[in-house]
Amino acid sequence: MKILMINLDQSQDRLQAQQKQFKALDLTFDRLPAVCVNDISEQVYYQYLTSWQRVLKQTEFACLFSHEKAWEEVLKINTPCVILEDDAVLTTDFAELLNHIEKQDFHHIDFINLEVHGRKKIVGQPLGSFSYLDYQLLPLYLDKSGTGGYIIYPSGAKKLLNYFSNGNIALADSFIYSCPDLHKYQIEPAVLLQSDKCQMYGVNFNDYQLNSLIGSIKNKIEIQLSLIQKIILKKNRVVGQIKLGIKTLITLIKGNKREITVKPERFYTNTK
Repeated sequence: MKILMINLDQSQDRLQAQQKQFKALDLTFDRLPAVCVNDISEQVYYQYLTSWQRVLKQTEFACLFSHEKAWEEVLKINTPCVILEDDAVLTTDFAELLNHIEKQDFHHIDFINLEVHGRKKIVGQPLGSFSYLDYQLLPLYLDKSGTGGYIIYPSGAKKLLNYFSNGNIALADSFIYSCPDLHKYQIEPAVLLQSDKCQMYGVNFNDYQLNSLIGSIKNKIEIQLSLIQKIILKKNRVVGQIKLGIKTLITLIKGNKREITVKPERFYTNTK
């Protein structure tokens, strides 16, 4: 299965760490140049200024646009792909699991989440037709965080791009998990962590411990909101929280809210 790695041109340290990890795991990836803040014009930024529940940072826009770029590539080549951010830490059996998933004839799956990110999810009962070692595929009814790694099928890429073209803008993870008709699943145990979550799950990843670039890069555009814009954002926040509350109640009827298991001993470390 083709792996696309989202990586900023200036993040050579992350790229080198991924090259080392992938060599150790006998994997390859195609680098997908990430969208940077300089690629986003002021006109585009102001166009979407009040589109979400708060003003997004330029880096948050760039993250979403980078994933959108990846979905376009998936639709172009018309084959399922793994989309990774460049701080992803993988299990040592990642390649074998991907090979098994690639052989499955999934007509009803658009998206498979590979990671955990420190928050509980609402999931359903395991998919009975999927079996590989002790891995399971669970219907993913509600998730709120993490775009470090996932498998996206062309059907899912098309749905996300359509959702994007309708003017929906949000944090990348919120955007994906709010896409209404995206058929989402979760792999368990998780096979991916973002590096800043390794310590939380007892994974001794020694190559790098990276903080989020989104938080470390400051906006280059000064924002002065008008009263009307503040009211719109407040309204968006209230409506968004009401919708989330309703969705949570509905999905709790179908599934269980719980932690996704992690097996730390399966993850790559540079001591192996």
